[in-house]
Amino acid sequence: MSPSHDELIHKNDTPPLGKQYDIGGGRRINLHYAGTGTPAVVIEAGAGGFGFDYYSIFELCAQRTTCVLYDRAGSGWSDPAPGERSVREMMADLHTALDKASVTGPYLLVGHSLGGLLIQAFAQHFPDEVVGLVLIDPSVKGIPLPKDSDEAVVLDMLEKLKNNPALWREWYPTLFAEWEKLPAQVRDPLIARHMDSDHIACGLHDMLSARQIQEDVINGPALPDIPVIVLTGMQIDSVPGRSDEEKQAFNQIKLAAHAAFANSVTQGEHRVLQDAGHLFYTQRPDVVVAAIFDLLDLVARSSRHR
Repeated sequence: MSPSHDELIHKNDTPPLGKQYDIGGGRRINLHYAGTGTPAVVIEAGAGGFGFDYYSIFELCAQRTTCVLYDRAGSGWSDPAPGERSVREMMADLHTALDKASVTGPYLLVGHSLGGLLIQAFAQHFPDEVVGLVLIDPSVKGIPLPKDSDEAVVLDMLEKLKNNPALWREWYPTLFAEWEKLPAQVRDPLIARHMDSDHIACGLHDMLSARQIQEDVINGPALPDIPVIVLTGMQIDSVPGRSDEEKQAFNQIKLAAHAAFANSVTQGEHRVLQDAGHLFYTQRPDVVVAAIFDLLDLVARSSRHR
């Protein structure tokens, strides 16, 4: 008999895999890695996401090189940080956790949605340690993000989810269907954690913080001259509160913004996927892994020619 949601939440203080690393200040960051070799692939979750959301990508990447999943402060199985923090402080958490786990660079960073902004910030502030970026349907300049005026809408979503966490399944059926395919050791605590109201609140806070993070990255140091692959999912998503026409219009804005970003960097490449949407890392992990492996091959060739 499967454990109940309440039972899973009660015993959910210990991560299903990995370790909580002490990064100072009385805080721990949950990080899990597997595989051997360099560059190490480090995966950064989107808003409201946890490291284990990307387990299917992680498993495939770890067959080739070291691969890392982690939870940002306050999400998943990582301790919260006090107060509002800069994007540089957020990425310093990751840098310290990698050091504590003895996962040394260079790093190939993979970021989904908001995570696409965060890995840019990591590369800006630790440029000598990053050899490539894979951005999965990322938030970049030109894509509309939640404004302060959207706070009431976000808080309304939070209240609905707190009162009825099962709405997650109704709003994101594809996501839950893909999670059901994960090993039980990861799947059960992951789903329970996502449906816990405290973690729902953390995810919605991510959404409201995205605008400031985007501004910090746009106004931050230049990216190092490294290869970048931008992946765009064009399938219509089941986003609550938006009509299909609004979703289509947003997708066209997103497509143009992603193309512009890829063209703005010296070694940029833009790949478009028509048969999956914003969460296509669950629907088509093979596409994400192919991009990661292509960059690993490129980095290896560049190293041989030095």
